[in-house]
Amino acid sequence: MAIISTYCKKGGVGKTTLLGYLAHYYSQKGKKVLIISADDQNSIFKLFGVGDFITDSTDNYLENYLTGACEASDIVCEARDNMYIIKTLNTDRLSFTLTVKRQEERKIIDIIKDFTNYFDYIFVDFPPSSSRLSEVLLDISDKILLIIGLDTLGLDGYLNTIQYFVDTDIDLNKIKYIIPTGYHPIKLAPNKALKELKKQASAYTPDAQITIPVSDKSIVRNLQSEGISVFDNAEMPSKFHQKNRDEFKKELKKMFDGMDLE
Repeated sequence: MAIISTYCKKGGVGKTTLLGYLAHYYSQKGKKVLIISADDQNSIFKLFGVGDFITDSTDNYLENYLTGACEASDIVCEARDNMYIIKTLNTDRLSFTLTVKRQEERKIIDIIKDFTNYFDYIFVDFPPSSSRLSEVLLDISDKILLIIGLDTLGLDGYLNTIQYFVDTDIDLNKIKYIIPTGYHPIKLAPNKALKELKKQASAYTPDAQITIPVSDKSIVRNLQSEGISVFDNAEMPSKFHQKNRDEFKKELKKMFDGMDLE
């Protein structure tokens, strides 16, 4: 019954993709998993080929449940066996409501914590921007995974994230794993960035574990375009793509196996 968040104040580093695959990985292990999309683009749905759920109704968002306009079962999309997703409509407006009506903040905290009675894991997907909603959900998270791109802007994203946590009094000790993305074994830039990230992490988040870096895989874009998860059993269109998918799946499984998210 853990609340897990992936975060970084830098877009395009793979937060949504990695969170989605991590959730699917746990659901295939027999865990009942809920993903809350705190990003009103709701890209996580498209990752699993259920993008139609985003626009199929105007009254099945998290905000509708918060106002009592619908039941919890109305806002949940079953994307895979044991894996469910909830969408948001307008996080800016919701954050404003949480800021000016403090009782609403207590309400959303109680709702998320109530979900822990029905799910083994709750995963929260965030946009790179910050808001009161982000602060509330990060604050109640049991563990936070920082997704950091291995380039100059990615390193800036790490430092900006740490500064954001300090400014908003989010406990840095909640950061349990730092996942570097965009790695290539023979390219100079990502290797240099990885070395610098380890130095920064040692200074600012010494208790966080840096995982094996995630390779820069073109297969991810192919999977996303088809709405296929790396952990699906779907056959790829060629032996080349199949091999790349299987290698990426093996890489992620090794990483996820090494994580303790209990």
